[in-house]
Amino acid sequence: MTSAARRSSGDRRPTRESGGETVADRGNRWTGARSIRIHSFFEMKTSTSSSSSALVGVAYAIGAAVLFSTAGLIVRHIDLPAWDVSFWRSALLVVTMLPLLIWQRRAVLIDARNAGAALLFSAVLLAGSFVSFILALGLAPVANVLIMFGATPFITAVAARLFLGEPLHGHTILCMAAAILGLALSVAGSLQAGALAGMAVAFIVVLCMSGNYVVVRHRRDVGMAPSIWLAGVISGLVAFPFAHPENVTWAQLPLLFALSPGQLAGGLLLYMAALRRIPAGQAALLGLLELVLGPVWVWLFDGEKPDDLTLVGGAIVVSAAAVNVWLDSRRPTG
Repeated sequence: MTSAARRSSGDRRPTRESGGETVADRGNRWTGARSIRIHSFFEMKTSTSSSSSALVGVAYAIGAAVLFSTAGLIVRHIDLPAWDVSFWRSALLVVTMLPLLIWQRRAVLIDARNAGAALLFSAVLLAGSFVSFILALGLAPVANVLIMFGATPFITAVAARLFLGEPLHGHTILCMAAAILGLALSVAGSLQAGALAGMAVAFIVVLCMSGNYVVVRHRRDVGMAPSIWLAGVISGLVAFPFAHPENVTWAQLPLLFALSPGQLAGGLLLYMAALRRIPAGQAALLGLLELVLGPVWVWLFDGEKPDDLTLVGGAIVVSAAAVNVWLDSRRPTG
């Protein structure tokens, strides 16, 4: 059976095609979809035109970047050791997602069976990024960690080219180079002695996230969101021997909830949805907005105004992302 035939047969799922409008149909008009499965909260699968699906993917990627950008500010205000934060972040993610997984258990089991080893691979990569990110923030200033994340689009785009055969357009390469220049300007002069270990750990995050983006993009025919929950289990087990969970206070719990089911799960769900609609390199480039917005939140809520180089670099990153999206939108679809 050819791959086209398999995709065709895989699209014929047991959904109600007649008999009036369902609640799910009414509730998802905003997506522009003609139909959407009830467990689309996890899968976010829609039947849309190529152009409208790409626009939705761009919106998802930007939304994910906004959520991800709040992590540094939240971690700074929690005031717990890195291993404690890592454990509670994972534990709360597991607890809050479990009822949703149980509610959608039939769809989750179908996705797990169809995804196979890719689901486990994605979970391991995500778990590595969960733990490494918190540890990196504990070893280096946020700016040092963020500049290392600027390598993500390069690694993602190259990996997608090598393993998925996705084209690497010239304008994407130029926009990525401009974005990296902007990131370098944003953190110029902020690197401190002793931050090398933190930046090395941050590079592990880059490798893990780039690998996961490619895995999700490769298996975009199935819902991969259950891997987020499994990653929480794995990262929680890794962090537990080094953590002291009893040290957390009631005042810190709201921030931990915001960091875990809010910032982490919400951002990953949006990003996974984006990867099913737009190329991995473009999604990673839009994700650079996280590196611009992160200092903005610190400015707004802590009164820490970015310096002129940070503002100039941020403008370059945003412009590069906007130009790349605009140029991609002008390319023929289909």
